[in-house]
Amino acid sequence: MAFQQFNYTGTTNPAWEYFHSHGKLRTIANGFICHICQILPSMRIKNALYRLIGVKLGKHVVIAAYVIIDPYFPEIITIEDNVIIGVGASILTHEYSQQGLRKGPVHIKHHALIGGMSMIRSGVTIGEHAVVAAHSLVNKDVDDYTTVGGVPAKILKTQTKEKDNKSI
Repeated sequence: MAFQQFNYTGTTNPAWEYFHSHGKLRTIANGFICHICQILPSMRIKNALYRLIGVKLGKHVVIAAYVIIDPYFPEIITIEDNVIIGVGASILTHEYSQQGLRKGPVHIKHHALIGGMSMIRSGVTIGEHAVVAAHSLVNKDVDDYTTVGGVPAKILKTQTKEKDNKSI
């Protein structure tokens, strides 16, 4: 899990200051595109729009309806080939507190499955063929071929690559 912590020394709060100190137009455009993508049925159009704002998407990625992709730092999200992200999942690259901003890349490796309504926090890597159960909070890296679930997510099952390939 990799992330950066930026301490805040201003007079209001870090969330308010971010919007006023970074590109307002880009922030608004990213937010608009992310919102529109939540209801678009076409995967091709949706994926093209996410790529437009900087998300690195592989081939045949399925992002279901109402998925929240962080509009502030989409350029540090990588989603590899054949990933499925379930309805209402959230992929976050930043978090605010009164002390500052925490920012980190999210990397979802190929053939991973993110269950509906799950939340992936900043700085997390989801391994190859990993499964995140529905309604889970992932705040730590998930190894390849591992199933996790719960709040916070805990390992439910692991399997070897050889076992997985035999079942195909």
